[in-house]
Amino acid sequence: MKISGKTFIVTGGTGGLASDAARMLLAEGASVGLFDVVPTETGDAFAQSLSGEGKAIYVKVDITDSAAVKVAVRLVSDKLHNLAGCVHCAGISLKRPLSNVVAESIGNFEKMLKVNTVGTFIVNAQVADEINRPLNFPDGSDKPGPFWTSDEERGVIVNLASAASRPYARTLAYGPTKAAVVGITEAMADFLGPSGIRVASISPSIIMSPLNAGLGGFFTDDLLKHAIFPRAPIGSEQISSTIKWIIETGAINATNIFVDGGWKMVVTKPGIEGGKDPRESWPGVE
Repeated sequence: MKISGKTFIVTGGTGGLASDAARMLLAEGASVGLFDVVPTETGDAFAQSLSGEGKAIYVKVDITDSAAVKVAVRLVSDKLHNLAGCVHCAGISLKRPLSNVVAESIGNFEKMLKVNTVGTFIVNAQVADEINRPLNFPDGSDKPGPFWTSDEERGVIVNLASAASRPYARTLAYGPTKAAVVGITEAMADFLGPSGIRVASISPSIIMSPLNAGLGGFFTDDLLKHAIFPRAPIGSEQISSTIKWIIETGAINATNIFVDGGWKMVVTKPGIEGGKDPRESWPGVE
C-alpha cells in the first residue's frame, strides 16, 4: 500500500514511539489522526506542531470505550478522508515490588488486560469497520448488507505487541496481555482478509521511552548479556521503519515481527550475582 494520500489513526499518538510513527507517516504524505488521553489543548498543540497544514488532528479518547472509539474514528475519517488503517501503540505497563506472592499481580493484570488487550480489539474493530462501512452498510442504514469479498488491498492495521509477548523474566501480568495482542492480530487478519485489510504486529525489545523508564537497568543489563546483535535498546526510528515496511509490503499479513536484536530472555535466579537478586534494585519490575 502506498502511504501518500491515505489517512492513518495512531493511538497513544502523543507518546514517543507513536509520535515518531506519526511523523514518519506525515513525511510520507499521509494524514494522521492522533488518539490519546492527554488534555485536548495539549493534543491539539502537538498535532499543530507535527503539521501546520492540518494534516494531523488530535482526538482525546479512551481506547477501552468502544462507543467513544467509534465516534473518534468516524470523526477522523470524515475530516481527513480516505482512512486506510491504524498504528496501534497505546498501552500501559504497571509494575509492583519484587515478591513471591502471585496474587499481588491480579489487580495490575486486570487493568493491563483492559487497556492492552481489550483496547487493541476495540481499536482494530472500529477502524476496520469504518474502512468497510460503505460496503458493510450499502444502503446507509444500520443493517449490515450481505457478505462480500474484495481482491483490492483496502487497509492495513499495525499493532504494537512486545518482546514480552513470549513472556519472560518478571512480566507475569504484562506479558500475557501482549501475547494476546499477537493472537488478536492473527485472528483479525483472518477475519478481515476477505475485505482486503491486512493486520500485523511488531514486538520490540526495550525502547527507552517514558513507558519503560522504570525498567532500564534490569532489562538493559539483560540485553547486554543475552541479545545477539545489537545488544542495545531499540531506537524508535527502527520501529517506525518497520511500520513503514509493513504498510508498503502487501504480502506482510497475520504475522508478528520481533525487533529485538535476537534477545533471548532469561529469568535471573535469585542469589547468583553477589548473593543478591539484581531485580531488588529495580522495584518497578514485577
